[in-house]
Amino acid sequence: MTNERQIEIMIEAKKRCNLWLTNSTFDEMTIMGSKTRFCMSIGFLGYPFYETNLKWLKKKDFKKFVTIKEWESKEIDIIIDTLYNYAYEVSIGDQKITN
Repeated sequence: MTNERQIEIMIEAKKRCNLWLTNSTFDEMTIMGSKTRFCMSIGFLGYPFYETNLKWLKKKDFKKFVTIKEWESKEIDIIIDTLYNYAYEVSIGDQKITN
């Protein structure tokens, strides 16, 4: 995966992460800290729970944005870990939401 593509993925994933963090809590987003649920909430491969009562969550905003090959790469793990830690730090007040 190119550096440019990694940056594109990080920008889109952080945008989605920030949307969650401004409309819900880290615990709601991750179902009490699950990294798997965090990835599902970000919707790397599409958001699987379209039938939701979350009024702010629009289906068009959570379409798939990585390929299977990208999803299986080691680079995506770094992006996920970075964003997961960012979301946690925002939730405990150690960091503010940033673009």
